Amino acid sequence: MVATAVLAAGVITGVVLLGGDDGKDEPTAGGDAGTESPTDPSTGPDGGDTGGDDLPPDDPRRGVAQIPDPVVAPDWQVQTIENRHNAFDVPPDWQTGGESDMIGYADENAEDDDGFADPLVSMSAPATYMDGWCAEAEYGVSWRAVAGTKGGQGATGTAEAARNEAGSWALAAYDQQERGTLRVTESEPFTSEHGIEGHTATATITGVPEDPEDPCGSTEGKVVTVSYIDLNNDLATWVLVMDTGFDGELDDETVRSMMNSLRPFPAEDAG
Repeated sequence: MVATAVLAAGVITGVVLLGGDDGKDEPTAGGDAGTESPTDPSTGPDGGDTGGDDLPPDDPRRGVAQIPDPVVAPDWQVQTIENRHNAFDVPPDWQTGGESDMIGYADENAEDDDGFADPLVSMSAPATYMDGWCAEAEYGVSWRAVAGTKGGQGATGTAEAARNEAGSWALAAYDQQERGTLRVTESEPFTSEHGIEGHTATATITGVPEDPEDPCGSTEGKVVTVSYIDLNNDLATWVLVMDTGFDGELDDETVRSMMNSLRPFPAEDAG
């Protein structure tokens, strides 16, 4: 999949990479904005004692939480997002992102005269697979898979959020013109091996016509979601968007390992 823009304050058709926090003005599958406030970036980066051990995990007076060790294998990496209260592992050949990094897919049908459009969907703290795989990508940004987390405002529960987000991300990433075939599973109860509970759903897109003007495009893809209630009793959704049908496609075992590594962050008994 290809990213078509990289600007902190702007959104251009295609994938958008934004600076800032996903707790503000974050689109959801229902079109509502998130309202949570992120941890204050002015807190110390070393995770030391700041005198705030009795404060909630996302209180700005707390120090930055220490990155946990991987649970899948020692050589895997850990992606965290403190204001959505999760951590998950990614394989060693992935690239992890900052918690304030934000990516989304812009609305191809709502581009203004200057080529800008609002994102249809967005996630924060993204980790990417095969980052930069396509040398011909416009603006030089591309990846084969991305995983991150977003708020779930607008849904009535984890089952609805998991299914809605799976379908919305699949269409936004692969088939905004809806010329291919979309299939979305019913949500199923999900419990990770490390304490995240909620629902999961999977969406697949196939048969998208090739775009002769886009050498880096994908004609098929998959989205896997896990929606859960975080430590603040807020709805959140972990999203994995992945190209399919190519050499190096993520296998089911890797996807399951990533999902099952989801755990509360900071740990509920921390402090």
